[in-house]
Amino acid sequence: MSKHCTILCAGEIGKIAVPDGSFVICADGGLAHAKKAGVEPDLIVGDFDSFGQIPDGENVRVHPVAKDETDSFLAVDYALERGCTDFLIYGGLGGRFDHTLANVQLLRRLCLCGCRGTLVGADGTRVTAIYNETRTFSPALTGSVGVFSLTPESRGVTIKNLQFEAENVTLNDHTSLGASNAFCGKPAKIGVADGILLITWKE
Repeated sequence: MSKHCTILCAGEIGKIAVPDGSFVICADGGLAHAKKAGVEPDLIVGDFDSFGQIPDGENVRVHPVAKDETDSFLAVDYALERGCTDFLIYGGLGGRFDHTLANVQLLRRLCLCGCRGTLVGADGTRVTAIYNETRTFSPALTGSVGVFSLTPESRGVTIKNLQFEAENVTLNDHTSLGASNAFCGKPAKIGVADGILLITWKE
């Protein structure tokens, strides 16, 4: 059973690249993106207010419009029940701002579950979160990088081989200090000893 899950949400989507063996879930309007891209979902979930109708099929899970979770949260719940630990989420950026914020919260939740999630924007923007770990980035990447604390404080933050480096510093959740860093052709590393960091970049 694959531990990887690709989720297609209703927001703006660019090119979709589904890893081999990934379990594919469409969250409501993400089904329209799947149909356009020729992607066959393993599961379809949501209230289908975005898609406009309830699709047919045994792999469809219908939920009421009035509910506590967004459709992307529901999709992640199903994937977690299946044992997935690595998530690639398309269409979760650039739409309704409240849903974008909810999806950032979703990254935090995945960290706390011991999983990894990455939001992929239509323009190639990627957003992930790390919890008490270090993430390495390819030297081929170019452009800006942002590093922000999703916890009141993130201690032991280390940033290496970016334009601006840091060693064992503390970031808090009410500063812009981590904005506007940049790749510089080296294998970059961003890590945190105690806390959750949100990292944004573009591929």
